[in-house]
Amino acid sequence: MLNYNVTVPYKIPEVSVGSQYRMIEVGAALQLLRLLWSFFTISRVLVVILIVTNLKSLPLIWHLRIVNAFRFICKTQRPETPVGPEQLFLPLITTSHAPIMEIDFNGHKSNSSYFSDIDIARTHLVCTLFAKGISHFRGGTTAITGSKYPLFGLALGAVSCSFKRELKPYETYEMWSRVLSWDEKWIYIVTHFVRKDVVLPRKYTLYPEQNEAKQRETEGDDTSWLKILDGNKAVVATALSKCVFKSGRRTVSPMIMLRESGLLPAESASGDNNVEEFQLPTSTGSSDSGIDIGSGEEEGFSLAWIEKKRLRGMKAAIALGGKAQTELEQEFTAENDALGRHSDGSGIVGVVSTLAELAHLPACKGVL
Repeated sequence: MLNYNVTVPYKIPEVSVGSQYRMIEVGAALQLLRLLWSFFTISRVLVVILIVTNLKSLPLIWHLRIVNAFRFICKTQRPETPVGPEQLFLPLITTSHAPIMEIDFNGHKSNSSYFSDIDIARTHLVCTLFAKGISHFRGGTTAITGSKYPLFGLALGAVSCSFKRELKPYETYEMWSRVLSWDEKWIYIVTHFVRKDVVLPRKYTLYPEQNEAKQRETEGDDTSWLKILDGNKAVVATALSKCVFKSGRRTVSPMIMLRESGLLPAESASGDNNVEEFQLPTSTGSSDSGIDIGSGEEEGFSLAWIEKKRLRGMKAAIALGGKAQTELEQEFTAENDALGRHSDGSGIVGVVSTLAELAHLPACKGVL
């Protein structure tokens, strides 16, 4: 018996290189989708949402916001319009919002969270108005990278805040910060927390391009923005900061910073003050501002006009003055008895003990 092996020819279909790449890409995309689906469970999605909606309250974000304000010291980041005496008492508006991590038991922005916002708004104002003066005392842009100049900064001496109305969760608000007054050592900055877009300035003097987007319609009245806000329900809180300029450990007078930053009229820019020695100028018309108004005029943006505005602001800033703070410090005494000691509930021990106490609360209902 004969065996025949018959071979039937079979032609394997050819697959182009482009088709192979497409198949690989589709497979990789499907694999990525499976990975993402296994990763994004409901709990993880909730955590991501919580983080994204509360970026403002995460660690190191406050530092990042401060650095964002520092950039206005650089020449490339300064407004194209140079600052001058007419901008000295004008507010800079900084926008923010109230994330859920800043909400207290009453369902509105916690009072303690206002102070971190004040830090940001104050830094934006100082870095914008005093950019030239800061650059002068920092030795240009090399102060942090080996400059011979001492480290220059703004130290906070005191801050107070009064609360009038609430801010709801995720409500957007504005912080209107401006120079209120100064003396031979301290500069006082006021910050108003205002509901967003309820009150608008007539125009933006440093950023004219912003006037096209937002401009309040006026009929030629001569009312200042401060009078507009007086008694207005848009203001939810008002803060006052008492600050001092420091070059290393030496105090720099606000008057010197004003002159170096171009915030005083031309007639005072050629004074005989030795800025490098940080000597205060002699004043004949004011006891603590360093402004000589013996021959000044009260029209326009003259020294007399600036001194008038400064004195007006000093009446409000007196609450953070040296005498008032000294009297408060003298109220501290350790000679009497004390009620006892409590832990603030932080740390592992504090959290565990707090949860343990809360677990026994139902059994204490009869006692309470």
